[in-house]
Amino acid sequence: MLRAVTFDLWQTLLLDTAEGLRGARCDRISGIAAVLRREGLAVTVRAVDQAYDEVGERLETIWKAQHDVGSRGQVRILLEALGIEGSVPSEGPVMDALVEAYRHPILRWLPVANARANEVLADLTARGLRLGLICNTGRTPGSMLRQVLDRLGLKGHLSVLTFSDEVGLRKPHPEIFVRTLDAMGVLPAEAAHVGDDITTDVAGARGIGMRAIHLCHASGASPQSDGTESIPALYALPGVFFPHF
Repeated sequence: MLRAVTFDLWQTLLLDTAEGLRGARCDRISGIAAVLRREGLAVTVRAVDQAYDEVGERLETIWKAQHDVGSRGQVRILLEALGIEGSVPSEGPVMDALVEAYRHPILRWLPVANARANEVLADLTARGLRLGLICNTGRTPGSMLRQVLDRLGLKGHLSVLTFSDEVGLRKPHPEIFVRTLDAMGVLPAEAAHVGDDITTDVAGARGIGMRAIHLCHASGASPQSDGTESIPALYALPGVFFPHF
């Protein structure tokens, strides 16, 4: 019997906007440069911009290994890319200011909720299902994403929120799914996971015995030919679980 549903975050419950991605990047880079200049470190915005891209390359390698380092770890990598890691203590007010400059821009450049996401979550909750979130974070940590979800009216529907930067592991690693279900008090056979990524979401959930639903719309992906359950839009989800919806 289905007792719980977990959701991916990006391109499932929340959607990026091109303007938001550009704005958040710009704010991070200018904010980091400003903090460093206040400390007497002669860095240019251009240098920080280039280091930011290098951080992205390093993160891809870390993420492919299904690990995560969080915002503080990302800032340390950025300082290494700038060649000034020895000039900034790993702990203390300067590092704290750099981390704040790195993680806060999303609150100015909010993503948007997927169409009817609030309605879908409310309907599933009303039908007695426990709902949770399993998110691979990017540049923005879970601490900020909780605020984003709250501002968009989605957080109250989710009983458990799991973020890779806080766990140190990324989907499709089985442990991030297992920990979430344990916190929700359900077995894998009693839960379904919904997400847009075949590898991290569908294969990851199936790997521990969960039912997996592939949300095709966000990536433009076509339904899988192997019989994977799929939906063209998030608002179609209740009809999968409750055919007379």
